[in-house]
Amino acid sequence: ASTTEAAMQVEENKASTESKKLPVTVLSGFLGAGKTTLLKNILQNKQNLKVAVIVNDMAPLNIDAKEVAGAKLIRQEEKMVAMQNGCICCTLRGDLLERVKELSDEQKYDYLLIESTGISEPLPVAQTFVMNVDEMTEADEEEGEGEGDENEEQKAMEEDKQNDREKKTGEDEEEKEDDAEEDEGEQKSLMHYARLDTMVTVVDSSTIFQVLQSIEALTDSDMGGASDEDDRTVCNLMIDQIEFANVILLNKCDLLGGEDSDKMKKVEKLVKKLNPKAKVYKTTKSDIELAKILDTKLFDMEKAQTSAGWIQELLKPEHTPETEEYGVSSFIFRSKRPFHPTRLSKIINGFGELEKKLESQKTRTTASPPKKIKKNVEHLFAGVLRSKGQIWLANAKDFPMDFHSAGKQLSIEPTGAPFLHAVGEEHWDEDEKKGVADMKEKGRWDSVYGDRFSELVCIGIDMDKKAMVDELNNACLTDKEFEAGAEAWRDYEDAFFEGEVKQYFEFAGFEDDEEGEDEHAGHNHA
Repeated sequence: ASTTEAAMQVEENKASTESKKLPVTVLSGFLGAGKTTLLKNILQNKQNLKVAVIVNDMAPLNIDAKEVAGAKLIRQEEKMVAMQNGCICCTLRGDLLERVKELSDEQKYDYLLIESTGISEPLPVAQTFVMNVDEMTEADEEEGEGEGDENEEQKAMEEDKQNDREKKTGEDEEEKEDDAEEDEGEQKSLMHYARLDTMVTVVDSSTIFQVLQSIEALTDSDMGGASDEDDRTVCNLMIDQIEFANVILLNKCDLLGGEDSDKMKKVEKLVKKLNPKAKVYKTTKSDIELAKILDTKLFDMEKAQTSAGWIQELLKPEHTPETEEYGVSSFIFRSKRPFHPTRLSKIINGFGELEKKLESQKTRTTASPPKKIKKNVEHLFAGVLRSKGQIWLANAKDFPMDFHSAGKQLSIEPTGAPFLHAVGEEHWDEDEKKGVADMKEKGRWDSVYGDRFSELVCIGIDMDKKAMVDELNNACLTDKEFEAGAEAWRDYEDAFFEGEVKQYFEFAGFEDDEEGEDEHAGHNHA
């Protein structure tokens, strides 16, 4: 009985600790989507909640912060914090931690709202709340030393904070040393002070298809804040924000004819396809019941990392035929034969070019008299708005390639790790051995080529799925090419890597595999 009572006491203590943490909702979305309007709505209709707000805008003047702070119905008890020139995911040990800790320690606020920047990705924002920095090992810290500008930025912030303390207190050296020792013992993780409750993404429904057809880079957009090194596109960012959310607000319904219009239903269907796990609500002027975005207890990091529609499709035992509503659908392509690089390169040029597909459809509709039209391969994949998967290229025999497209932007890149078959059974760890056993049980392990195969999910609009699958199969090796064997594939044309593909043909072993990759690549901030 004592053991049971002790266990119950532990659970009670854990629940008590959690209840004392400040619950947090993070708002993501492009500038102009309606985040600031949503903030105003919440503050004006907060139903006796004492809400603190952190506005994080990368624009120099923090225009969003000024607009919210200037609203007449915002009471003085609301604490507004404008974080100057900071990306939320890069200030874990800086302003964000300090602000959240202050608000939590005050024990006077029921809820915290954080408006992330228009160009912030939700995943790193969430990671700042769930990672335990206090338990980082020395190896982790040494690895972090190589992160360049981000660490320098953090060090600079810490130095500035120390200088401010010295100026403000004017204490003698002994007192400063005592303060420094005390600071070193402080917990550095946000998870000790706050509980990430909900990740909300606000989407401008009236422009979503324009964004998905765009190839505009963030650095060229009018969103502001992106560094010269940031190679993300506007389309990629929107899909990231949709795929990671718990709650998605499809705002500006009125501009598409209202919530029940066919245009609005098409947007809703597509967004639910991109993230089937999220709660999706249609709104005008960001008007929504608070209970749907505050204290929902929806956020779970493990679930959030697998919420994307393409992941959900791959997790299914087999793709279930679906009713195609408003032209929105998906399919999975699988093959145990490698792609011929030249034939694949000819297919991918048309991915995501939705406007060409619409033009092609318009031409066919107005054609007279009606004729049997030959499939236009160039526009066949134009309706694919999102694709993700792993493919096997014939002239990159030992390394899988990550296949990723968002709108018109498509990339094929090495995953970094070789196929398990190429590594050799003697190097497999226990998890890898279990993975191989599972593949064998499901018939996905080939006696000659092992785990080499292609698996690709495509999500889009008005897709001729049968024709697309046929064309993808045609891009794989023919019987004659496949039977010729791997050595015959080595000299195939390098259609993707400008002559560098040979390094991926044969796995050379682990001797020089020490460098690793920069985990923050593609998300740099000046």
